[in-house]
Amino acid sequence: MGAILGAVVAIVVLLVLLVILLLSRYRVPGAEEAFIVTGTGKGHQGKVYRGTGTFVLPVVQRATRVQLSSVKADLDTSTPANDGIELKVRGVAIVKVGDTPEAILKAGPRFGDDLMRVKALVTEQLSGELRSIVGTMTAKSILVDRQQLVDQVAQSIKEILGNQGLVLDSFSINDVQDSDGQYFSDLAARERSDQAAVAAKSRAEAHRVAEESRIANEQAVIQQQRELDIEREAARQATDRAAAEADAVRPLVEAERRRIQVEKDNEVAEQRARLRDTELDAEVRRPAEAELYAAQQRAEARKAEIIAEAAAKAEGIRITGEAEADALEKRAEALGKLDNVGQLELVLSKLPQIVEAASAPLSEASITLVGDSVNPIAKGAGTSLVSTMELIKGSTGIDIASMIADLGKGSTDVDDSAKDDVGEQ
Repeated sequence: MGAILGAVVAIVVLLVLLVILLLSRYRVPGAEEAFIVTGTGKGHQGKVYRGTGTFVLPVVQRATRVQLSSVKADLDTSTPANDGIELKVRGVAIVKVGDTPEAILKAGPRFGDDLMRVKALVTEQLSGELRSIVGTMTAKSILVDRQQLVDQVAQSIKEILGNQGLVLDSFSINDVQDSDGQYFSDLAARERSDQAAVAAKSRAEAHRVAEESRIANEQAVIQQQRELDIEREAARQATDRAAAEADAVRPLVEAERRRIQVEKDNEVAEQRARLRDTELDAEVRRPAEAELYAAQQRAEARKAEIIAEAAAKAEGIRITGEAEADALEKRAEALGKLDNVGQLELVLSKLPQIVEAASAPLSEASITLVGDSVNPIAKGAGTSLVSTMELIKGSTGIDIASMIADLGKGSTDVDDSAKDDVGEQ
């Protein structure tokens, strides 16, 4: 039992030691670091780890730390320019190991995490490139255009540094001086003089251009004013012509407007007249015509009734007259024995009854004279009376009308004789 417990403890201790060993072999790079792990399973050049950790097996694998921080390299060198002027140049370069795995694999074996080696290499190589490029330029060109020197050095050194896994972040030249300080002073004085001359010439040219521009502007303003005056005059003339034409046309327009207004007023009046005519037709004429038609119908009906009644009475009178004629015919002989006076007396004694019978229809009918026309009833009554007198004449031979006429004539003769007798007396 004790042997088993001892074996278990030994195994546990062994496992703990193994875990501690493995943990001790786990490598995690810092924020500005990278690891290059070489050996078994990592290829010929090794494998780069940045931002993530890995186990590094003892004996069979090796981890190289690579520092990725930037390095500042100060440059201070003396070299002759292309024109033989000895120049002192001071500059600053910022360099670091590249971030790509390829750049880290190039810089790792050379520099590892030793930034001083990076600084020394950069200082040496930049100084050499700076001296080489300064020798191709004149002191004046460097003084006048220092940026050209910076660009040429930076462009030349980038390829050299890139082959070693380094990247040039920035490069600048702080100062350039000649060895005794006189050349640049004289050059600066001449440059200032030239610049002053150029500035004066530029000012003169600018003044000339400004004056020409001013004159051109004034001429343009004068031309514009002239064109504006011409346009204003043309506009004024056009306005005057338009006003004159408007004055000439205004009476015609006003007459046309009045004519149109009169036509509109006439149309409105006609519409109102038609409307009023329609209203009168609906309110007065049609009811009046209807009432007139109804009155005419009533009058026609009443006339027909009266004519029928008169005809019936006339027929009765005729029959009665014929009966009386028969009686008179029987009495004719007796009447024939009477003289005219006796006959007339007899007839006149019956005449009121005859006239009353003949005029009976007139008592029941209203007689209206319209122009020369006679009421049919009155006309019928008169005709009946004449017919009766003719009937008496035909039956008895007594002509009542002639007797009355003779009687009247006799009275006239008696009156004339009396007048003659009175005259003779």
